[in-house]
Amino acid sequence: MPDERVRIVEAFSRQLEAAYHRAAISSYRELARRLDKVEAADQPGRRTHLSRTAAWAILRGRRKRMPSWDQVSLLARVFQAAAVERRIPVEEVGTLAEWKARHEVAVTAYRLTPASSPDLTPVPATGDTGAPGSVVTGPPTWWYRFHGVVRPWFRSYLTHEPLSDLIIGYEPFYVPGLLQTRQYATEVISGTYGHEPADRLLQRIELRMLRQQHLARTNGRPQMWAIINEGALRNPLVEPATMRGQVRRLLHSGPHVRLQILPISHPAHDEAAKPITILRFGSFKLQDLIFIEDTDSALYPSDEEDRARYQKKIQELGLAALLPEPSRALLRSIENEL
Repeated sequence: MPDERVRIVEAFSRQLEAAYHRAAISSYRELARRLDKVEAADQPGRRTHLSRTAAWAILRGRRKRMPSWDQVSLLARVFQAAAVERRIPVEEVGTLAEWKARHEVAVTAYRLTPASSPDLTPVPATGDTGAPGSVVTGPPTWWYRFHGVVRPWFRSYLTHEPLSDLIIGYEPFYVPGLLQTRQYATEVISGTYGHEPADRLLQRIELRMLRQQHLARTNGRPQMWAIINEGALRNPLVEPATMRGQVRRLLHSGPHVRLQILPISHPAHDEAAKPITILRFGSFKLQDLIFIEDTDSALYPSDEEDRARYQKKIQELGLAALLPEPSRALLRSIENEL
């Protein structure tokens, strides 16, 4: 089995084991007792049996394959029950929804890893055939139910985004999707796809809001470095009240988001006319994914020279932009003007 698959299984097992310890379960004997209790509470036709030995193998990363969701949900419910008894906040061990999302991300990463090669370098998503996460040739992914509104060139990015530990991006025209309010997202999506039926517009909005759960996680939350062109905050196509709410959202972004504004007056904004996003994957040992979005297509640079050029461009934009505190001052000024 390729080393990358081993690392994915081990990384997920470490997350489970960390929750096991946070739930203050004292021994594997206690774990087995709690497993039996939770299993007994399930309906007979839906019971999933997990022995103490199998649970130990999962928690210690001794298995060669990803555990099933039934097994993970059983462990998660055990952790929650133990936490409640000991008056430990359930958020410390993770909700079922959080574990479901983590499991889907890990399973997707596992399946995307070629069985014959340890290389997990993301590849260009130029069409359906051969693109990671393709709904035609690949396994279902977390965004599968939205596949009707996901362009082929965006599929690889969507599949990899929840795996990232650091998101670095420059946006010349809009507030980054991961930081948008629902009202702001509704207006900009409607402005671009207003010719589509209402149900497709709603799907696009819901997909954007769902992506934000990656930043909203209480455990394993990624860091984000967002560089935004000031012009994006003065977009006349967005209603003032909507933009005011959006600016307030940016002002209240947490410490995991480093926000810098590039002033309109700075010449650097003329040198970067397209959105640039870099995803970094510390947990899964993947190569950085560089995503250059265009109007109706995207590039995933694979050549080392091209990759270095875009990485350097992001650094230059970061140096040209205002530092976080002056950026916040500018945001407050824009909020007062609206």
